[in-house]
Amino acid sequence: MRNSSRRRFIREFAGGAALFGTLSMLSNLVNASSRGPNNRAPAMFIGHGDPMNATKNNAATDEWERIAKLLSTRDRPVAILCVSAHWESTKTMVSTVASPELIYDFYGFPKFMYELKYPAPGFPQSNALLNNALSGESISEDPKRGLDHGAWSVLSRLFPDADIPVFQVSLARSMSAEEHYSLAKQISILRDKGVMIIGSGNLTHNMRSWQRDSSLGQTHLVHDWAEAFDQAVAEAITKGDHKTLIRIAQQKPSLFLLAHPTSEHYLPIIYALGAQHKNDNLEFFAETFEEGSFSMRSFLLS
Repeated sequence: MRNSSRRRFIREFAGGAALFGTLSMLSNLVNASSRGPNNRAPAMFIGHGDPMNATKNNAATDEWERIAKLLSTRDRPVAILCVSAHWESTKTMVSTVASPELIYDFYGFPKFMYELKYPAPGFPQSNALLNNALSGESISEDPKRGLDHGAWSVLSRLFPDADIPVFQVSLARSMSAEEHYSLAKQISILRDKGVMIIGSGNLTHNMRSWQRDSSLGQTHLVHDWAEAFDQAVAEAITKGDHKTLIRIAQQKPSLFLLAHPTSEHYLPIIYALGAQHKNDNLEFFAETFEEGSFSMRSFLLS
């Protein structure tokens, strides 16, 4: 898509015109935004960690800023699809709200955290765009769902101008890791149409471990299990070994349960992996730990 066409596309969505568009209009826009294999939109997994990373400066967010500068030198995404650990549902849903509000899905934080804004436009045609890419059962829409902190806390650092349409896809509790991967593979075609795909979770995420460490004043110590899981996943990602990454809960059950007592912060990795193409460049970033139980390791595929 030429820059002028891309800007016009985004203005139309930001102004709400797309809310009343027809499917034929959507088809024209999608065709116009097709980039092909040599210029597809990137995919990413990002460890979002503490919601206050939206405003804090630390080793991880310094890396987010570096990646933001890198992304700013490339073609802008037409839209951003975010799969966040913080939207689970019975079945897979997609947000279609035109102007998504922020969801402050955390408790006990300073008042200013509940006043932060990220006024990115939504993508009302996301449901049709997504279902056109599917070969199986269609995905239902949620016309009210806003952006949870797994989305806006990182997007506010990666794309601070908030001028790219954003929509979210939920994590269906009923689906296995294999089924999530199959869905991710199907929707990966959206990268060729200018849609950036972001999974947002954490490579290790054990809140009970953190609470125990906090009570003992030892959150600065990184657990052996966290380092072991981080390295095992990083090695498999580097090798392109998706089968191991999909089945790691069965292959390393004890280690997985320490890293992820519940799986919602791991599953977004599956969506980034499912969007990977053979000729993608893989770049790890934010290879650090937030306190002792949360790996912030992230990766960019471009």
